[in-house]
Amino acid sequence: MDKETFLQKYVDIETQNPLKEIKNKKLDELFNDFEIYKAKLNSIDIIGIIDYLTINNIIIRQQLFGHLIYPILSEQVEQNDISAIKGLLRLDQHLLSYRGYTKDAKYSSWILVEKGLSISPDDRELLELSERTTRNYLIYTLHELPSGVLYGTNGATIKECEELIEEIGKYELLCEKLQLDESELIQKCKFYYPAYKNYLLANSNNKSFTDYLDKVDEQPK
Repeated sequence: MDKETFLQKYVDIETQNPLKEIKNKKLDELFNDFEIYKAKLNSIDIIGIIDYLTINNIIIRQQLFGHLIYPILSEQVEQNDISAIKGLLRLDQHLLSYRGYTKDAKYSSWILVEKGLSISPDDRELLELSERTTRNYLIYTLHELPSGVLYGTNGATIKECEELIEEIGKYELLCEKLQLDESELIQKCKFYYPAYKNYLLANSNNKSFTDYLDKVDEQPK
């Protein structure tokens, strides 16, 4: 079964079977046909399938992602294929769901971005994605202020504050490279990360981080 035949069968199933039960059965039958794997599809073929389905508003089912897209693209990622990395990043929600039900934690969006930049450090698309992802996380770490600084879902430890301080330095360099002005966020992080670390180091002298901040001058607004 070649790419075109497979793609047409998939589109027919999606467009001609309104009942979910029937559609899922036919999809299972399609993916049980192992001839599709004998076609030796590469990342270019898979990106073509993704493009075609996206342009024609055909849903990319999780079955398609798990049976075909992820196995082939992840194999190409292992070979440092930038197009494969970007292909998986385009389907980040599918990747997140796949990681959830398979417990395959090998690739996350962040890992893919970092791997891509290790291969192609000046790739604008990957740099912008890295900046956006990092910015969102930095904002998240501050959203419980003045109660404290977050790391993951919990308050940061002293060591984690040090990691965040290092991260904001990298983010500042990334913004300079992209010529982006995120100075307000950067200055807040530069203030609160060390402040929270110092608060933890001197915790016995302060009832709360809010109490600690009340004793500090020139807090960022």
